[in-house]
Amino acid sequence: MKKSIRAAGFLALSLSGISLAAQVCDPSMAPMGLTSTYTPGSGALLEWDAVPGSIGVQLQIDLPLGSTLSRRMVGFEQDQFAVPDVFLSPGTYTWRVQAACSTTPPYDVTPISASTSFAVGGGSSCPSTVTDIDGNVYNTVEIGSQCWMKENLKVEHFNNGDSIPTSLSSTAWSATTIGAFSIYDNIDFNRVTYGLLYNWFPVVDTRGLCPVGWHVPTDAEWTEMITLLDPTTCGSCFGETHSHFAGGLMKSTGTLSTGTGLWWAPNTGATNSSGFSGIPGGARSNMGLFYNQGFGGYWWSSSESAAFGGWFRVLVHEYANATRASFTKRDGLSVRCILD
Repeated sequence: MKKSIRAAGFLALSLSGISLAAQVCDPSMAPMGLTSTYTPGSGALLEWDAVPGSIGVQLQIDLPLGSTLSRRMVGFEQDQFAVPDVFLSPGTYTWRVQAACSTTPPYDVTPISASTSFAVGGGSSCPSTVTDIDGNVYNTVEIGSQCWMKENLKVEHFNNGDSIPTSLSSTAWSATTIGAFSIYDNIDFNRVTYGLLYNWFPVVDTRGLCPVGWHVPTDAEWTEMITLLDPTTCGSCFGETHSHFAGGLMKSTGTLSTGTGLWWAPNTGATNSSGFSGIPGGARSNMGLFYNQGFGGYWWSSSESAAFGGWFRVLVHEYANATRASFTKRDGLSVRCILD
């Protein structure tokens, strides 16, 4: 109704030959009239009274897991935002909005509105733990509508009991076209702490790498999770795809230098508010060399990027983003599993 009245006013003025002068935006006026409607299967519609003359808004939404999602939108007198149901998990969402009178610094932003909430019902299908065929137990976390392991995979057998080859020399590793795994620098502490590094072949092996009922996430499933954490994800940045701050929400906190974590300083942006608990397990190159433990965490998807490569996601110690890129299938990366 608000939009219909506004549109009718514009039309009447146009027909009468009167030009409409832009309304002056008052940066002291916080948005008011916040309402939210949740419709199962559709999503949530967030609405508020537009600030006259405003040319942009920023929404802040507190998610059930404890993290806060921010979304900026440029547009004249914005007054609503729709959240698709696929991005919503059961729980309570509290949100607020702030308007901008300018799109250039210092922006002339209004005060943040009073907050309001909406609830999404339904029980969680995400178990608190999952166990692989070797008896390793992993904690899990629900992110949006997805259920993820929050620890790197350590399994050494496929689900049918077949062993996954390991202890390959650099020469053998660089030549193999079958599934294999490595322990970083062949030190057992690294297996316990960081999990195993798998080439891409066991990721798609029909014998099953993840526990029954779980699978290695596809490229699209990674994108869904990261976009939920950071809707400003860039689709063509530097020839790759990355978010601006989702990596910080995914990285475990602390640094090696302070004895509080596993990342080398600076562990930029790390809050782990998503619960993903990403750690820097490093990688093994397609030539058999181990590198970047403490500096980066690399996780396979099950999606091919080309006949010789697969898509993966990377978090690094000095940036808060999460980047999508491609490696050859002979590279060794960490694996996380997601519930079917």
